[in-house]
Amino acid sequence: MNTFLNKNSPAGVIRVTGEDAEDYLQSQWTINLRKLPVRGVRYGLRLSTKGRVLADSYFLRLGDEEFLLISKHCKGVDILSLLQENIVADEVEFIDETLNWEWNTLWHEEKNTDLPFAKLEKPEENKFKDVEKGFFFEDLRSFPGAFSLLLPLDSKWEPDSKWKSTEQKEVEVHRIKAGHVSIPAEIGPYELPQEGGLEIDAVDFNKGCYLGQEVMARLHAMGRVRRQSIAISCPHALTPSLPCPLFEGDKKIGVLKSLFQTGHENAVGMALIHEKGLDSLTNSGLHAEKFPSHKIYKL
Repeated sequence: MNTFLNKNSPAGVIRVTGEDAEDYLQSQWTINLRKLPVRGVRYGLRLSTKGRVLADSYFLRLGDEEFLLISKHCKGVDILSLLQENIVADEVEFIDETLNWEWNTLWHEEKNTDLPFAKLEKPEENKFKDVEKGFFFEDLRSFPGAFSLLLPLDSKWEPDSKWKSTEQKEVEVHRIKAGHVSIPAEIGPYELPQEGGLEIDAVDFNKGCYLGQEVMARLHAMGRVRRQSIAISCPHALTPSLPCPLFEGDKKIGVLKSLFQTGHENAVGMALIHEKGLDSLTNSGLHAEKFPSHKIYKL
């Protein structure tokens, strides 16, 4: 039986309250919050007017006029700045609670109804459960079987000793092998959601106006982008500065965005590859700048 628990700090936790909270967030983020019920969870994006990805968050709806925005890697101060950017006369308040919380990632390979040793009942799909003044929900943007438990720092919750504690690196390796990108390191202010496959569950195309909506609608009608985020494998000896350009011969064909050592023969990471380089990546590999002898392949 394989299990693990990773304890970490969220990069951003913002509480949003007020009678205009739903309307304002609806106009700023990519998901339809009017359809999110109380105790519901959705993952959404904040885009620029040009459709580039500026931030991500899980949205937990705590009440009719209260939301909690949680991001693993986007800093609370940056999310707060984006939230305040377009306020005019809206009755809405933002509270940065980033320093008050701990993020636990739990995984159990058997995917039972309950998580053994943790005394946690599996939440309904797209819903959260209350646990020790915190929130427990399925982490669909990590990897299959992953759950997130957001707890206040003064929580008394403790897992059974049979849970194996693991480093953040192992969580990232599982995520990459599942083909999911991290924001902003792998998809950020120079990339579109479609380049990371984020439009599938983080963009609602029929919700009405929001920042970046015109670009999303145009791309949705066109059907594709020219670059894709691809999970890659390469030798452990490859230790480039990131982001690192990737080449097919002398032609730049992509960029390596992340790289994690696995403890096995190869390292894994995420690369953004132009469509012209996908066949080479799969069949003969690409090489990193300054590392021409080390090939990079699609996982």
